[in-house]
Amino acid sequence: MKNFIKAIREINKTLNFFIFFESMLNAAIFFLVVYFLLSLVNLYPVLAVMPAAIYFFIRMYVNLKIDKRKAVEGKYEPLKEKLRTAADNLDKDNPVVNELQEDVIHDLKHVGLSSFIQTKNLSYKILASILLSFAIVFATTFNLYIVDLNTFLGNVPDMIENINPLGKRSSNVLGEVNESEDIYGDSKLAVLGEKQIDIKIKPVNYEINVRESGDVEQKQFDEIFPNEVFIEQSSALEEKIPEEEQELVKSYFNKLAKG
Repeated sequence: MKNFIKAIREINKTLNFFIFFESMLNAAIFFLVVYFLLSLVNLYPVLAVMPAAIYFFIRMYVNLKIDKRKAVEGKYEPLKEKLRTAADNLDKDNPVVNELQEDVIHDLKHVGLSSFIQTKNLSYKILASILLSFAIVFATTFNLYIVDLNTFLGNVPDMIENINPLGKRSSNVLGEVNESEDIYGDSKLAVLGEKQIDIKIKPVNYEINVRESGDVEQKQFDEIFPNEVFIEQSSALEEKIPEEEQELVKSYFNKLAKG
């Protein structure tokens, strides 16, 4: 009984691997076909991943629903209905069921893995994948476009805006919007009254230096100089110092000058 359970698990494992491999190969071919078609119209070929993934999961779901016991019986005629009968009575333990399970295990040896692999179809699919890959590389390298839908769809919003006049009105509800990088407008001189002045803004202390510009007014200045320049001794000092002391001071300085 344990050998039969092991054989059933091995059958499920092997067939699940074949189903996965076949589904993956078919999904790869489907992806390459969609990618090639999208590249010919220049419409985001990477989007081919989504339909290919959906196709893969659908293919896996459908193939996993297939009765694997019946698929094995179809590969070897003596196993017809014997494998399903033995699997349905797996929980029973009697001489008849045990003998049936032994016969099924013996007949399973005549079912080879090659019987589940269609070599011809597999070769065609691999060859198709290679050819599609080369075609995609060739088309993308030389930019071979039948129709450039990317450029066409990129102009659709402008076409709709030109067709619908209400779109322009609704877009100008808040007035005109300045879309340029120059947010300050045209540079010009500020005019205060009737005089034109220059305004200089210092970035450090934000003081405004207002300077009137214009021609310098020429003025005439009178040159008045005295006729004679002399030093007059102060009479106040002479009145306060006695004559004797003045003579004494003069004689002192004269001696110093002579010595």
